[in-house]
Amino acid sequence: MTTHSLPTIARLLNARSGLLQMPPMFYMTDQGRAPDPLLSINQLGPGTGVIFRHYDTKSRFELGLTVKNACRDRGCLFLVAGDPSLAHKLNADGLHLPEYMLLNPPLKIRLWRQRSNKILTASAHSQKALVKCAALPIDAALLSPVFPTDSHLNKKTLGISKFQRLARQTHVPIYALGGINDKNAIQLINSPAIGIAGISALLPS
Repeated sequence: MTTHSLPTIARLLNARSGLLQMPPMFYMTDQGRAPDPLLSINQLGPGTGVIFRHYDTKSRFELGLTVKNACRDRGCLFLVAGDPSLAHKLNADGLHLPEYMLLNPPLKIRLWRQRSNKILTASAHSQKALVKCAALPIDAALLSPVFPTDSHLNKKTLGISKFQRLARQTHVPIYALGGINDKNAIQLINSPAIGIAGISALLPS
């Protein structure tokens, strides 16, 4: 591991923030790019947060339970994306909201917010979404995309300057997401981010 590797930068950001109850990194499962989430989770370091996003699998509860158990074995936090009922059934450590759900939150999300010792995170791509994050409130927002990504080649990126500006304009803790790798993670060192989120970049090469 080099001095300025992505995990190193993530841990530095997290330590500086003082929010040590939140993980320095969030790994997001991706059904298209990594169909078997267990192969990836077994490579993660302890303390990483895992956001279970396999939305379209036919047996999402069974796979979610398997992923949850793998997270326990690895010392990772387990969050369910986009499904408050499933998060409740699996007794997940947290619930993650896609931006569309953040902007129009159902009652179940507010009920989740009332549960003790549970995390609530959300994806955000704009200042409007960050305002909504503060209103709920949520524990942290995954603000993206910071840099160009292979999965969204045509999507306009924030760039490091706009990312930092948006992050400083909100009281919501921010994770940097989108196109972050060992080469560009150092650009986040002076940002208000409390950590880094991603998919393949968080895994050992």
